[in-house]
Amino acid sequence: MAETPARTRYSAAAIVLHWALALLLAFQLGLGWRLEDLPKGVAQFTAFQLHKSVGILILLLSLARLAVRLVKPRPVPVQDKPAAMLLAKTVHVLLYVAMIGGPLAGWVLVSTGKVRLQTMLFGTVPWPDLPLGAGWHEPAVVLHGVLAWLLVGLIALHVAGALRHHWLRGDFLGRMLPGPGWSVGLALAGLAAAHATSTFWTFAGPATVVPAPAPQIASPMPSPRPSSETPSPTPSPSETASPAPEQASKWLLQGGGRLTFQAAYAGTPVSGSFGKWDADIVFSPGDLANSRIRVTVDLASVNTADGERDEMLRSDSFFAAATHPRAIFTASRFTAKGGGRYVAQGTLSLHGQQRPLALSFDLKIDGDQASASGSARLNRLSYGVGSGEWASTDPIADGVTIAFRLKARRAR
Repeated sequence: MAETPARTRYSAAAIVLHWALALLLAFQLGLGWRLEDLPKGVAQFTAFQLHKSVGILILLLSLARLAVRLVKPRPVPVQDKPAAMLLAKTVHVLLYVAMIGGPLAGWVLVSTGKVRLQTMLFGTVPWPDLPLGAGWHEPAVVLHGVLAWLLVGLIALHVAGALRHHWLRGDFLGRMLPGPGWSVGLALAGLAAAHATSTFWTFAGPATVVPAPAPQIASPMPSPRPSSETPSPTPSPSETASPAPEQASKWLLQGGGRLTFQAAYAGTPVSGSFGKWDADIVFSPGDLANSRIRVTVDLASVNTADGERDEMLRSDSFFAAATHPRAIFTASRFTAKGGGRYVAQGTLSLHGQQRPLALSFDLKIDGDQASASGSARLNRLSYGVGSGEWASTDPIADGVTIAFRLKARRAR
């Protein structure tokens, strides 16, 4: 029986995965070294998100490359001194450890950070966080850094060994080159270009970060602005039938209301809500002088769909919910803007500070039923929300938008 001829080249799958990983690693290492030195804000955030995306891609391709290595036949190892062959085998094994372990450590790192944002692979595909506690964070940081430096050393040894064999044994690297027309110089130039791209890319964003828009809450009452081309809306029967003078009535909250907030972290919106809040409302469009509202918010009920981030917001660095458990907004001055729109000029007490706050809202009253939605914008730092490393507006913008939606019933 004739012997199967020895394979002289790696499989097409192995070659494609090898060079794809080589280019990605050259880019990733250059990017990783720069992350902390980039300007805080859009540039750093964009680079960090790209670093995460490339890391996950390296993880997936490394697993695929390992599977191909175990399944597909490959050329017979080059015979050399036993010590050199052992070193080559050790380097290959450790390369897989670093290429798989490094991204895994990075995944743990971002999954256990103080402030976590949804990882979107290349801005498109959502990638989940690992369900791990904060105790994993520091070990992951250390391991990620160690594996990065290990990878640098392993790549240097791998390239040096490959070039040594290539010079001593002729076209050794041809076994892994894509095909005719490719050379060692061209391959090295491609790797240098990938590294230079990540090293000199500015990741420049706009000169100023535009604050995230307020959450869009559908108004229960469309209110077109009157113009010369748009006739003024005809008052509804409930409005024309209102007694005059109308006295301010007490209203009781009904279920289904929402109180939300939105901040910007490195230019990306981060939203949350409060699960426990109540409002004492005495109001009538025809008796604004005697109208008043008082909204009480349980700060410990904050919910951003991330347990560790919620704990951080409850801490002394932000809400200090143990010392100042409630935020209270009171208002007794109202201005009608027409078309069911109003502005409440009041005071917000938060984190032991009191500041004036204007709340704009739309209101619809139908008999004894009412619905309203509105928003206000405040500066968190004027209330002392965000201390220490969070007092800077580089990672977390100063402006925060508060929005609400509620239904109420007139008290009998």
